[in-house]
Parts: sequence; C-alpha cells; structure tokens
Amino acid sequence: MQIQAIADRLAGFETTARAMDFKGPWQACWRNMDKAKPGEEQNALQEALAGFPDAEGNLQKILATRPGYQPKILSLAEIAKDLSAIEWVWKGKIARGFLTVLGASQGSGKSFVAMDFAWRIIHNIGFPDGAPIIRPGANIIYVDGEMVPQIANERAKNYELDSSKLFLMLPDEGEMLDLGKTHYQDRLSEMVAYLKPELIIIDSLSSVHSSGQNNVEDVRNLLGFFVRLVSWADCGLLLIHHIRKTSGNGPRMMNHDLDISDLSGSGYITQQARVVMSLRVIQTTQDFDPNGPRELKVIKNNLGPYDSPLGFSFAPTHTEGVVLKWDDKAPEPYQEPTQFDECKAWLKKLLSEAPEGIKPKEVISAGKEEGFSRTMIYRARKELSAHIQNSEGRKTPDNYWLWVSETDTEK
Repeated sequence: MQIQAIADRLAGFETTARAMDFKGPWQACWRNMDKAKPGEEQNALQEALAGFPDAEGNLQKILATRPGYQPKILSLAEIAKDLSAIEWVWKGKIARGFLTVLGASQGSGKSFVAMDFAWRIIHNIGFPDGAPIIRPGANIIYVDGEMVPQIANERAKNYELDSSKLFLMLPDEGEMLDLGKTHYQDRLSEMVAYLKPELIIIDSLSSVHSSGQNNVEDVRNLLGFFVRLVSWADCGLLLIHHIRKTSGNGPRMMNHDLDISDLSGSGYITQQARVVMSLRVIQTTQDFDPNGPRELKVIKNNLGPYDSPLGFSFAPTHTEGVVLKWDDKAPEPYQEPTQFDECKAWLKKLLSEAPEGIKPKEVISAGKEEGFSRTMIYRARKELSAHIQNSEGRKTPDNYWLWVSETDTEK
C-alpha cells in the first residue's frame, strides 16, 4: 500500500497519505517528493533511495506499480450467491465436502463402524438415528491402510453387503500404502473421479502416512490433499484415527471418555476436521468387558449443534461373525453403588421376603445392625414409596410396612 501511494502521487493522482503512514525507504521517498519541484519527483525518489540497500530494485517496484490501482475486495454479501449450502451424508455426523474424524483406541470397533456405514449407504438402510440415506446404492471407497482385504471381505459377508459397490484401495505389491506420495494420491483421485463415491473411508491415518503425526508440517500436505479431494468430489470422508495412550493402558483405554486432546498427533488434524466423533466401550457392570456396548459421540462440530450420543452392541450372525445393533441412546456407565443404594436394596430384600410385613421399629433395629441410620432408612422408604405401604395408619402401634410387587402396583 505504501508503494501504491507513491506510484499514485508520481502519476499525479490525488492521495490522502501522510508521511507518518510510511516506514523505512518509503517514508524517505515521500518526504523527498514533498520537497521536489513539479516534474522532478522521480529524481527525488532516486536521491531518497540511494541511502538504502537495493535502491534500484525499490525504484523499479514503484515504477512497475500501476497508478490508480485499487484491489477488488468482496464482501460476504457479494460472494454469498455463489456459495452452496452445507449438505450432509449423515446429518450432524458426516458433512459432504468436509473432513470427518473418528477417534478411538485400538480394538474399540472403528473399522466395524465404518463397514456398518458403508452397508447402510449401499443398501439404503438409513443411519442409526433414523436419518435417511441421500444417495442410496452409491459407491464406497475403502482405503485399507491395514492391507488385510480378507478382514474387510469377512465383515462384508457378515452384513451380506453388495461388495460390488465397495472398492478397496490397496498398495502396489511389495509396498506400504502411503498417501503422502504423489502416485498414491493420483490413484485415489482417479478412483474418486470414476466411481463418484458417497463416502471415502481412510482406515487409518497412521497406516496411510509414513511421516510423523506430531509435526504440523508432517500432516499438512496429506490433510490438505484430503480436504481438496473431498471438496472437489462433494462426498463425505471419514478419517479413522487413534488416540494417545492414557493412564489406563491396555483394554482400559477402550472405555476412556475422549475429548479432542486425546487424539494422537498434531492438533492440526482435528483443526482441519469439521466434525470429530469418538468411540468407546461403556462399562455397564462391575467388571470391564471389552465386548461390551459402545458409545458413538460427537466431540466437535463446527457446522451445527451436537447430536446426542448413540449406542451399539455386537450382535452375532448366522455366519459366526458379528454386525452392529444400534440404540438411539448411549448405554449408561456403571456406577459404584453408594451406601444409600445399598440401603434401598437391603430394604427391598428385607420387606419382599416378609409377606406379612414388618413393624417400622423392627426395620430400624435391623437396619442399624447393617450400618444404616434411621434417617437413611426413612429416605430409602420414601424413594421406594411406590412399593411400600402401611398396613394401618402411619402412627398406629400395630402398623406394618408391606412390600407391594411391581405387578400389584400396575393393578
């Protein structure tokens, strides 16, 4: 802008610039032009620049600048008419033309989830929350960084999936698949151009990239390629990604409640994703079960509100494999019972085993032997009031507490 103002003044254009608006050699130029006689402005510039490095180069910058030039800067209102609306492959989860990341620990079922999505799109099943399939029967590209197509084939068989619509990208014989290399990027781009997929699945980031994940420069080019590819293809891209090791290493990592900081590698990875989902095992009993139910949760969404988490479990098939059985609510995690919980359970058992009922004083006495206070027992009775009745008036000496079964309360 300083050079433009000097070029405008040299050509005789009016300008509102002042000497204080300039710095370095350009301020010297402006002050010398203030002193110059009409027609001698260029000589004044040369004299001013003579005391600075690259005097001739700086003079040529001024002379090469087009006088009166003003950049065309567009407002949002001017470009809005050419912008398309945000569209979704799966509403709230997988945006069309943007990057979606699915993060979880190893063994959590990320690849199972990806195959389930492919099956739903190909066979027009609808997504787990009831959202419709926008392009039923569309092709799916599965970039198999694990390089074990037999596993993908077995899972496809379990779903009875039309595998003619599922296209695996594998490496050249004797090579590791590396989408950081130009010829593999070209191959994926060619597949996308011919197949026009609804969803591209990258399984997983660490398996398709030979460089590190912790440095921005190591992942910038690859993620830039993904972003450009999916924008051009106008489809979804699900990037499967692993998490950092937590304090609960081993199977316990599978039930860690994730946030953005738990995903391994540079924060640039999640910055480039418009939606990030997490997957974890939910411990629903006292003992952890690695085959237990899962929770799929959105932990980042730049494009809309956060949807409620979904749950699923593994359901066996007639082929001795498994498919995913979804629930519209995530399973409730197991909570260690409190003393109050134990008191309620004890009171229920005590009264349900005494059909004739028990006097309140006897209940209080028995409860104290179990370590429960009178106040806690009455709190428990209040919470269980739908199942506990008085045989007489509440303050009558002959009153008993009677347990009423769930069947009786329904009547």
